[in-house]
Amino acid sequence: MQFLASMPACCPTAHSATTDCSYQVAWSINPHMIVGSVDRTRALEQHATFMRVVRRVGGHVITVPFVHGAFDSVFAKDNALYITRRAQTHAMLARPRFSERQMEQAARTRDLTHTGITVEPYSADFEGGDVLVLPGRCAFLGYGFRSSRNAALVVERFLGLPVIPLELVDPALYHLDTALALLADGTALVCDEAFSPVARRGLREVCNVIPVSRDEALRFALNVIEIGDAVVTGTDSAEVNEILESLGKRTVYTPLDEFHRAGGSAACLLAVLDHATVATAATTAMRSTAA
Repeated sequence: MQFLASMPACCPTAHSATTDCSYQVAWSINPHMIVGSVDRTRALEQHATFMRVVRRVGGHVITVPFVHGAFDSVFAKDNALYITRRAQTHAMLARPRFSERQMEQAARTRDLTHTGITVEPYSADFEGGDVLVLPGRCAFLGYGFRSSRNAALVVERFLGLPVIPLELVDPALYHLDTALALLADGTALVCDEAFSPVARRGLREVCNVIPVSRDEALRFALNVIEIGDAVVTGTDSAEVNEILESLGKRTVYTPLDEFHRAGGSAACLLAVLDHATVATAATTAMRSTAA
């Protein structure tokens, strides 16, 4: 699998040695953030180890620079949604809710273009952390805190897949990828408390749902990356590990608690570039619920 990651520090400019050019918690735009709580040296070490682990289990990672002064830019998934068609990667730029994330977008557009990615301008209010793709079948859009339900139609056109909107109701689980771990075989590890009743029903109509406790979701145990038979996680969760092992998955733990302090973990740090989107016969006729 191909991923995009942001460096956690050091812009390619003369001011790269300043404290403004490294990941930290300098504001609070979600319930997890406590200003000044990050050990930056430890965070850089955790990020470097995470990148090595992802590559070791088979992930191919392209990196882009950290955006000076935009401390959350390390969470590369949120900036855009990606798809690769005919060997060319396309990015649909996100329109983040908060100005603290909006400041990343101009620099990120330049960085993506320099890597050879075709960037399409945003046309809806969404963030990358609210989109999860079930390859060849459908995609899910979390809405309520960072993304708009209306974005589902735009995401559907971009991906060429039916998009199912899911309403999020727990402010501490503000992005879809904090409340739902979606595996390629259609299994969904879900924190039920994070979703509205309608959203819970929608998930169960499409996926094999396995409930996970809210306590573990709040520890970012669902914010994981699946690469083949490996699942890379920044949380050592006995509950989730047991589920994954019962599914034949190999859990690979690498601590990311310094990033939990900003409200993110493994899935937030990487954007998937090569979503498979060719619909199967069983899902070609699936009626989108995006309308």
